[in-house]
Amino acid sequence: MKLKIYLADLTHTGLGRPATEAFPLNIGLIASYCKKHFKNEVDIELFKLPEDLDEAIKNKKPDILGCSNYSWNANLSYHFSSLVKSIDKNILTVWGGTNYPYNEKNQKLFHEKRPNMNIHIFYEGEKAFINIVERVLSEKKDLKKILKDPIKGCQFFNHNNEFLVGEKLPRIKYLDEIPSPYINGFLDKFFGQKLSILTETARGCPFKCNFCNAGDVYYNKVNQFSNEYVKDEFTYIAKKANQFDIRHMTLADNNFGMIPRDAKTAELIYNLKEKYNWPKTLTVWTGKNSKEKVIDATRLLGETIQISMSAQSMDPSVLENISRSNIKLDHFKAIADELKTQGRPQHAEMISPLPGESFSSLVKGLSELMDTSVSRIENHTLQMLHGTPYEDNENYIKHHAYKVKYRIVPLDFTKLGKDKYVFDYEKVGVETKDMSFKDYIEGRKLTLMINIIFNGHTLNSLKKYLLSLGLKRSEWILYLYRNMDKFSGSIKEIFKSFEEESKSELWDSSEELVKYYSNEKNYKKLINGESGGNVTYKHLSLIMARFPKDIVEDVFKMTNEFIKINGKQIKYSSPAADIENEMKELKYYIHSTMEDSFDFKKVKPDQIKRKFHYDVVSWLKTDEKTQFIKFYKENNFDIKFDFIKDQIDIRRDIKNRYGTSINSIVKSIQRIGGHHRFLRKPITQELVS
Repeated sequence: MKLKIYLADLTHTGLGRPATEAFPLNIGLIASYCKKHFKNEVDIELFKLPEDLDEAIKNKKPDILGCSNYSWNANLSYHFSSLVKSIDKNILTVWGGTNYPYNEKNQKLFHEKRPNMNIHIFYEGEKAFINIVERVLSEKKDLKKILKDPIKGCQFFNHNNEFLVGEKLPRIKYLDEIPSPYINGFLDKFFGQKLSILTETARGCPFKCNFCNAGDVYYNKVNQFSNEYVKDEFTYIAKKANQFDIRHMTLADNNFGMIPRDAKTAELIYNLKEKYNWPKTLTVWTGKNSKEKVIDATRLLGETIQISMSAQSMDPSVLENISRSNIKLDHFKAIADELKTQGRPQHAEMISPLPGESFSSLVKGLSELMDTSVSRIENHTLQMLHGTPYEDNENYIKHHAYKVKYRIVPLDFTKLGKDKYVFDYEKVGVETKDMSFKDYIEGRKLTLMINIIFNGHTLNSLKKYLLSLGLKRSEWILYLYRNMDKFSGSIKEIFKSFEEESKSELWDSSEELVKYYSNEKNYKKLINGESGGNVTYKHLSLIMARFPKDIVEDVFKMTNEFIKINGKQIKYSSPAADIENEMKELKYYIHSTMEDSFDFKKVKPDQIKRKFHYDVVSWLKTDEKTQFIKFYKENNFDIKFDFIKDQIDIRRDIKNRYGTSINSIVKSIQRIGGHHRFLRKPITQELVS
């Protein structure tokens, strides 16, 4: 009889859709490698949705249940590990993934807290899982005998409560050894589950950032799939994805663009887009300090790909603390400028509170980034990940006086059955000896302001106008942030809600969090979006969906104040009266682009037509020093605003995939990479007689 194996890379579905939308590539690769070795000795099924796994287990129990272990699904995986043990204690439960401590003391604790997890694979999973299956077959599924002796690449407690650590396995050097799980059909079943494509062309990271799981020396060498392998797999995916209207692909490579082969991969993706009109969008994690290589490698992809500037901090002493080095600021600026001239979006990422980062150094770093040509800046809260010093090294945590809290990973909650609630939560740093909790909250408020005003292109015309006056974007954003209390009532209430929820989402312990949300009344708060989502994107979406006119009116009012205060710095030939009129015209233009943009009830809202005196569209195509006054027309003219085909496709996809609630806007803004993709486009302009 064949060995029955269930492999699960689960996602929460508390809102009726996958919270983590990526194809389960990880278990697909393990399944493919396992089938290659054991052929007809094994029968393997893959699962992403917990409902599907629940039904499968009840219909036919497996001999082995293998689950992925990440911060966003660890408790969901443990629920099913416990479920199969309640059915049959002899079912072998195997875990693998990055959410695992790297020192043996904490590894033991990890296992002790999860007695229904038999084995955890450490590092790469394919060879280790082969060793497990060989042991199961040779010992004829006898659990006691299976766990009697160490297994290479694995750790577990035996029946004598001895912690056995198997020999560390070498990484797979020639990755083509693993048959493509796409081409061999293992992943075909997931094309209809509203997921996005996930694949990889290389494994490993040469950097040693100590806040990241990939910083382990084990992963320092980069191994690659061959060009032929990648071409065949991507071509298969492109044909299949179009059949199911899957728009997005994510490359799991840690530093795409750094190795010479990546240029060929980019060319392949470009050719697929030309032939199959896929992928529409692509997410990659680009090289950390070799941006010229990244730019050259990805030049063909244009807007399809967004270049990521993983800065994390701009302070040299902080970078030293995290074993990280960045490119110099001047070099950073030059690269951002080059990308802008190519019309390519780029974003920069920061993390706080990192060790040694103060609120003032964070503000300084964010300001430096705002005054480059980057189009988007994200400031993430530090996650205390398993397998990093932040989680495992008590001395390190004490030295930097870290205080930690717990919060639900956004949208990672599920109700299974009548009264079983499962939540996945993350451990986050919210205070250090250099940054107080109050400062952490202030950093969050500044991040919200950056997301509203700086990111997303919604106010690009106003940003450009201020630059033409000789004013700094960073000083403008900081002025708005420091005067949040001057905004109108509706916007001020959202700012207040954001601050309160940034505090209330944090819990002193995971136990308290679970107890609170396991109450049906409190669980409903997760369902209706009151809690449990991305707090920043939630409040950004509330503003854009409910008060688009209010936020624009408020920003322009405050910006007029900012201009008057900084009047001596202005390098502009126009008198103050002209500046006032120019600002009114820009405000009218922005209002026009935003009309119905964040209302997805209509896939295709009606075209609108507005009268203008300034040729805003032509001015926006000029450099940042060009004065707006030069584009004044004596006779006013009409500009039509509409949604282009790609936007209509995006709107339809969002409505079908996420619905039309605030939660749908939150998810879609995250997925699309900014709210500018939703704005109306100026289509034509005609002189009015």
